[in-house]
Amino acid sequence: MNIQLIHVFDIKQLTLLFLCVFFTFCSDQKPKEKGEIAVRHETKLEQGPNFTQRKITDNLYVIKSNNYHTNVGVFIGTKEIILIDPMTGSNNHQALLEKIKEFSNKPIKYIINTHGHEDHTGANSFFAALGATIISQENIKYTSAKYGVTFKDKYTFDLENERIELYHITSHTFDDVLIYFTTNNTIFMGDTYMTNFFPHFYFGGGSKGHIDFIDKALSLGNENTVIVAGHGKLSSDKTELNTYRKNSIQWIERIKELSFAGKTSDEITQDDEIKQLALAFSGNNTVHVQTIEKTISVDYNSSTPLPESAKNYEGMYQYKNGEVDELIFRDKKLMLRRKGAYIFELSTLSDTKFHIKGQVPYRYISFSNDGKELTYFNGKESQIAKRK
Repeated sequence: MNIQLIHVFDIKQLTLLFLCVFFTFCSDQKPKEKGEIAVRHETKLEQGPNFTQRKITDNLYVIKSNNYHTNVGVFIGTKEIILIDPMTGSNNHQALLEKIKEFSNKPIKYIINTHGHEDHTGANSFFAALGATIISQENIKYTSAKYGVTFKDKYTFDLENERIELYHITSHTFDDVLIYFTTNNTIFMGDTYMTNFFPHFYFGGGSKGHIDFIDKALSLGNENTVIVAGHGKLSSDKTELNTYRKNSIQWIERIKELSFAGKTSDEITQDDEIKQLALAFSGNNTVHVQTIEKTISVDYNSSTPLPESAKNYEGMYQYKNGEVDELIFRDKKLMLRRKGAYIFELSTLSDTKFHIKGQVPYRYISFSNDGKELTYFNGKESQIAKRK
């Protein structure tokens, strides 16, 4: 073969190879359009002396104190920082702040709470004092947590490099919030999803709310969406969440089946299928009686509809110590709530007596025949309140 032809052929191959590399490089360097979903980083856990962390994307991290169990989100915006559930121990707020400064010295502008429990909101006051605005669902008013801006069903705000969507579905509590970072393709689920514990829906929406919340998370994003649980692993994915959903339904149905068959809560804890599911949820097959009792309480204790008189119990009731409970009738549900303390749904035991759903069976509210007096039995003692 002619040597000159070989030389020309090699030059053409080299030129073609160069062009391929060049255009591939340019394609990789194309700036991400606003609203484009980010691809997650497959990063390993980084273990430090005080915190463990995982980098989700270039500006989103999940961290956890080595001495505390709540997963905390840290988002670095173009001008500000947003924290999700900033609680790493009551004496650890300053250490948490120093850890955040390792990522960025930008001001912490917003705190978003997935719900009002202390292990997720305990540092709210600390960061509010530094200038942060707290964003929560409106029922957080009936917890002990500090709050700022509240919303009812949905809240959205846009930053220069992120759009964050907040959705409320009653599940673990009455103030649950699903937090979706649309550009960073990450969902924070709070305690509606824990990778180290049983389904925990008896403070709020029962099994229906539990599954509804999971289904909402599964409907958002894509197959690469990162899922952040309230406790347990620092990041998860939709495959794991789907498995958790399947196990949750099996758990709910098995407890229902055994309860309707007349099994006691103690007997249910010893059921082989329940123990096997417990192992999948928590890595331990030990099930506490109260876990079963409360699940039965919120889901199966009463199928009796509220009496027609239930609406007549609406109003404010004051106890001797000055505390005030409010009874409201909303969406065909009778609710008991106290600002700064609690909110419960009531289920019918009789026309004048109501069980506090999700609580152990011996807690209830009863009314005098004229509806002017309320008795709250907390399991140990009765407290009487008069209608205002």
